[in-house]
Order: sequence, then C-alpha cells, then structure tokens
Amino acid sequence: MRGKVSVGWDAVTRSLLSALVERAADAWPSVRALDIDARLGLIARSRANLAAVADDLVECAVAEVGTPRRFARREVGSALAVLDAMPSLAEAIRPMPVPARAGTTLLEWVPYGVVLGWHAANSPVWVPTLVAASALAGGNVMLSRPSSRARATTARVLEALAEPWPQDAIVRVDLSGPEAEPLVWADGVHAVVTHAGTDTCKRQLAGLGRAYERGARMRPYIPEGSGNDAVIVLEGADLRRAADAVAVAGFANGGQLCMAAKRIIVQRSIWGRFEPLLHAAVSALVVGPADAETTDVAPLREGRARARARQALAEALRCGGRVVVGEGERGAHFTPTIVALPEEARDVALWREESFAPLRGLMLADNPEDAIERANDSPFGLGAALFGSVACDLVDRLRVARVMIDESPLYQDPHVVVGGVGDSGLAGARPKVEQLVYARRTHHATNN
Repeated sequence: MRGKVSVGWDAVTRSLLSALVERAADAWPSVRALDIDARLGLIARSRANLAAVADDLVECAVAEVGTPRRFARREVGSALAVLDAMPSLAEAIRPMPVPARAGTTLLEWVPYGVVLGWHAANSPVWVPTLVAASALAGGNVMLSRPSSRARATTARVLEALAEPWPQDAIVRVDLSGPEAEPLVWADGVHAVVTHAGTDTCKRQLAGLGRAYERGARMRPYIPEGSGNDAVIVLEGADLRRAADAVAVAGFANGGQLCMAAKRIIVQRSIWGRFEPLLHAAVSALVVGPADAETTDVAPLREGRARARARQALAEALRCGGRVVVGEGERGAHFTPTIVALPEEARDVALWREESFAPLRGLMLADNPEDAIERANDSPFGLGAALFGSVACDLVDRLRVARVMIDESPLYQDPHVVVGGVGDSGLAGARPKVEQLVYARRTHHATNN
C-alpha cells in the first residue's frame, strides 16, 4: 500500500524513531510541491477509498474498541463529512494579495512540515481522518500514532487515506505511548496534534518544556484534551427535546466522548416537570452488546475509566447524591446513570472531573445567572449546550469554545469545529487545516 509505513509493534524501539521521522521528512518535498487544488484532488480520492471500506471500519471498531455499531456508523459518517468539507475549509489558506502602501504584498500559508498526530481510542476513525486530511491539505506530511487500543481500526483508516498520496506521506507509528512520546519533542517533528486526556497533554507539554531547555526547536503543540461540558436547561425550554438531547449526548458511545454532556444543570423551577422526562429518555436507551443493531450503550470494559466511575459514584452517594435514573454497575455494563448532587457536593469527582463513562452528575440552579456560574466553575472549556427562552442572551458569558442552543451537544458538522480553551485546549474551535500552516507575507517593490 502506497503512503503507509507499517512497523511491527514488538519490533520497534525508541532507536527507530529518528528513522520514522526521516521517512516522513523525505516525503515532504513531494507533498509540498503540490498546489492546493492538487492536494484537494487527492483528498477526494482518499474520501472515495474511505467510503469503500466504511462497512469494514464499522466492524473493526465494534470488535476492537467495543464501539456500539450504531455509533460506529455515525463516526464513519462524520469522517466522510470532514473530507467532503475540506475544500471549503481550505479556502481559508489560499494565497491572496493583501493591502500594501506601495508595490504588492502576497499572503501565503506555508506548511510546517512533519506533523505528529497522537490519536485517541474513543474516536479511532474521525480523529485520524480529521488530523491527516487537515495536515495533507495544508501541504504537510504525517506521523500518525494510533491508540494501542484501536490500532487495527485506525490502521485501516490510514491505509485508505494514504493510498493516493506519495509514498510515506502518512507514516504509521505502531508504538506504545511511552515508546512513541519522545516524538513529541523529536528533532524533525514540526507540529503536534494530540487528542488525549488533559493529563496526557500536560505531560507532553512538560516534556516539550524540558526539551526546549536542552535546545530543541519550538513547534506548535495543539492539545485537544478532556471536557466536562455542561448542559443547561432553563425556563422556556422544550423540555422533551432537552431530555432527549441529554440522554443521547450524555451516554452515546458509553459516555466516552470529550464533547459529551457531562454536567447537567437544571433551573429549579422546572425540575419537577423535567425529571420524569429525563428519566424516561435515559431509561429508553438500550443497554446491550456492542454488535447489536439496537444498542445505545455497550459494556464498559474493566480499566481506568470504569474504576474511576465506580469510585465517583460511591463518593457522590456518600456526599448526599441521589440516583435519578440508572443503577450503576450491572454485570459487564455500567448502566446510564444520573446522580442529583446537593450544593455541598460541588467538589466531588463526578462534578469536578471528566467522567469517561455512562455516569453523569446533575445540579439545580436558582436562575440563569446561577446556572452560568455553575457551568463556568470548571477548569475545562470545551463546549456547552443551552435550552431555554433566554439561551441566546447567555452565550457571551460562557467560557467555552463551542456552544449549542436548543441542539444536542453532539451535533456534528465539520464547520462547527470542536476545540476548547482552559484545560480542554489552547486554540479554541479553530479548523485544523488553519492551525497546521503558518502565515508568510512576501512584498514586491514597485517597478520604476
């Protein structure tokens, strides 16, 4: 397969990292030489390849990652939508003349070169597609490191994307996290995009800082970290629509999405009417095996996320929390569970930290101002969703980069970019294709 480097998981050691970087660097001149329209033409061919293996990708995600079949189809569709949107997104990086006092000035967008993409297991199709397509559209090449829990799925994605491109335009790095992480600060890597938990992003930033002290060259580091997004339901909301949105956005893919609804804030005056609707919407979710067509929430595998959810639920109940719906753990499953928390429980893990499981916290607010204060009382700043008659008036007061009004927090449109501030990210909701190029202005003097 052209455009791909596949290196055995057990055979590669850190001593080979420089060789991987060199292979990508050797491919860069061929990619950079393509003009933007030629690159977009290759992306269209990548899109056709990805569409051709869509069903295989669904099966792979279900079997390897445990993604519910219904959600796996959604993710593949979102990846194809990114490729469809790339021509319009790339318009922002076309060369253009800009005003000049004399002569002419041309604004161009120049690729950084070798981009490292650090991918997450919870999105083994959409994330690598987004990063690779954005990097290649900008004229870069890719070092692509799949999560060790989603290697086969992401490998299929990268093979489909890479086929039309020059050899080694996408280099797959099949290494464990500790083995691959030195690539973040390696010589010859010019930009990094990391989709991971905030703790991983901060560790990589710290490693970069130490490398800078040793003389490493600075590079853009684009972290897409954790989220602890709030859904705010206020007076005047379509309560049934809001309840359905919370149920789906809170528990799709087992709640393992950075932009999932994680903190539910409801105005106290409507709670009596909203609670039964919320209970019904969450109870209607189908808990079952990942490969079943009707499953909404698949089994949560034993590991860090499940252990933390178990601990967070126990802590919330000790602090006076009340289960609104769900039953916590049930055999292989962690059932969709919402816990209403008292005021004094604002510092419990279920409220303060990202719950990467089908477990959510809920609090009541006295008024819209109180609701906004609760939403902003978080180090994370990925997104928020607002339902209610005054929702539009409150947007400017939210400290997040992506806001949905009367819409599901999981609304996905490649033009409504995902990105955060605070402990969720550094750049906000900016298209990756714009972040992976830098501005160059070339001035030509007036001819006499």
